Amino acid sequence: MNRAMTGDRPFRVYLWLAFGITWGAGGLGLLVGAFQPGALAAPRHPLYLLAGYGPSIAGVIMAAATEGRAGLRQLFGRAIPTWAGVPWYAAVLAGYPAAAVAASWLLVPHSLSGLPSWDRLISLVPITLVLDTGPLGEEFGWRGFALPRLLRRKSPLPAALIIGGIWFAWHLPTFFIPTLSQSHLSIPVFIVNSVSLSILMTWLHLRTRGDLFVMILVHLMANYCGAIGIPFSAEVSAEVALAALIVAGEGLHAQNTRRRLRRPPVRVRPHSRDQDGL
Repeated sequence: MNRAMTGDRPFRVYLWLAFGITWGAGGLGLLVGAFQPGALAAPRHPLYLLAGYGPSIAGVIMAAATEGRAGLRQLFGRAIPTWAGVPWYAAVLAGYPAAAVAASWLLVPHSLSGLPSWDRLISLVPITLVLDTGPLGEEFGWRGFALPRLLRRKSPLPAALIIGGIWFAWHLPTFFIPTLSQSHLSIPVFIVNSVSLSILMTWLHLRTRGDLFVMILVHLMANYCGAIGIPFSAEVSAEVALAALIVAGEGLHAQNTRRRLRRPPVRVRPHSRDQDGL
């Protein structure tokens, strides 16, 4: 490990890189007209992709800078699905949309009439993963590199709140670019969304011993709900309810977390990422 990259510095450098790559590429895209309607601004423009993948690119760079090849193996290894994670994967894939639909039924029931047919609902999952840069473009950074390092110095709830606030700040310019989806959303509601989702994802990170594939699935399902027409307010309401249950149940209590992290990891196969822990 690079001795200069110790303490809080890797986390701070990561943030500079994540924001610098995204905001730099996004600013350049605005200057050259890449985000104008009909101008390849769509999710295929290289500058759009570079901006969207900024957090993950920064995470990969910092994993290599701080821990070399071992850090890269651990980072990418945590994103490989394991048999031990299957119940969590199923819970996220089924539970998150179900919670959002339930919130829609309670708050804006008429919105459910516009949901796509079952075959379309299923096909939109891989389509969202391919076309939306969020799950793969962000999670190798936010929950792959940044969160584990923040948890070494902060208790889980403060860490979740910090990451949630940073996550929102990173998105802030998108609210002022008319061709991007965030420009149609409420900034205060998006703040609540970022913090609540960060609490949920931090809890899952701890429960799964850092399974990054779970984080990718949560991000995917959050964006998928928007793609199928779930009102953002209903989705955020479901996230707030889940986050409140986690906090009330002391799911992010520091003592409970230390006890969980002291347990030996479950070994699924000889070279499973569970051997590396967090």
